[in-house]
Amino acid sequence: MNIKQMKSMISKFRSADVSVIKDADMRAKAQKLQNKQGGFTLLELLVVVAILAIIAGAVISSLDGQEELAAQKVTVHTMAALEEGFRVYKASSKRTLPAGMDSLICGDGIASGATAPPASGALIGGTSNVARVGGGLTADLADNLQVLEVGGDLRDYIVDAGVTTLRYVEPTVCNDQEDSPTFLNGTDVALVDIVKPNLIFQTPLGEDLNSADEEWEYGAGQEVDLTSQAGNFVVAFLQEAGEITGNEGDIVAVFGIGPGSDIVGDIVARAPADGNGGPDKYTNYSVAVKVAECDGEELGEGNCTITGGTIGTGVELVTPKVVAILDAGGDAYDDEVAEARGNQEE
Repeated sequence: MNIKQMKSMISKFRSADVSVIKDADMRAKAQKLQNKQGGFTLLELLVVVAILAIIAGAVISSLDGQEELAAQKVTVHTMAALEEGFRVYKASSKRTLPAGMDSLICGDGIASGATAPPASGALIGGTSNVARVGGGLTADLADNLQVLEVGGDLRDYIVDAGVTTLRYVEPTVCNDQEDSPTFLNGTDVALVDIVKPNLIFQTPLGEDLNSADEEWEYGAGQEVDLTSQAGNFVVAFLQEAGEITGNEGDIVAVFGIGPGSDIVGDIVARAPADGNGGPDKYTNYSVAVKVAECDGEELGEGNCTITGGTIGTGVELVTPKVVAILDAGGDAYDDEVAEARGNQEE
């Protein structure tokens, strides 16, 4: 450190707010040094360096708390805006739900150019909340979801509500193994390595994808037309819908609001992402839709079942209704408000 740098450091120290130092002895020592009229000894300079580091750490900690609070407030406002967006969409399009949403599912049999909806599949990722571990959905969201096959009247209710197409991901990119998907020529891909996870349900984009010189940019999905196919298809459902709706007998389907959804563009400018997820996570918001209900039983209990596309005798279908917007962690609006106010842990 040269003389100019030392003078600059001492100047910063004399004007620093030492009241942020929590340790009383260190704070008193800092105040004494600030009031010193003459020069500093070498030992005192080392103490000044340590004090400046403490002050910087206190400032950063304070900013970190503000950033987290700001992020939660952004999430709350985004969820409210999306809820309003779905109300506007229903009023303007005369449909409850948009086509082209993300299923959140890796569909068995889905490949480039596939037209048949998958009757089986698994959630995309969902093994961890930690950044760069697992990829796909966060564990918090995935832990409250289950994949079920829908058919018959329930299928028709969902399609008639507006879900005429749905996007699924090719299963070869939906695990932590390096497998080669059908749209690439021998290039191995693991879910955690997907560069743009929020675009994974989009149709693959790139140059010469089936050549040795392919340049894959994003997308590993396929949009399936549900109106031209009579077969069953898989949908993600909340396991404990009552935590969101207040009625444990509600049966609630969940769809991702990706950039290919019909609500994006005219109603919502872009598909917003929750900034709290890791770079390998799918962080688009999701919409929770009540499609049926049971009397006093949760989905999967007694006669409140959906098995092989057939609903149990305890299931009563209802006109699909949007009941919540979920963030990347599966929290609804009220949960986020409580967290932002410090009334609930994340």
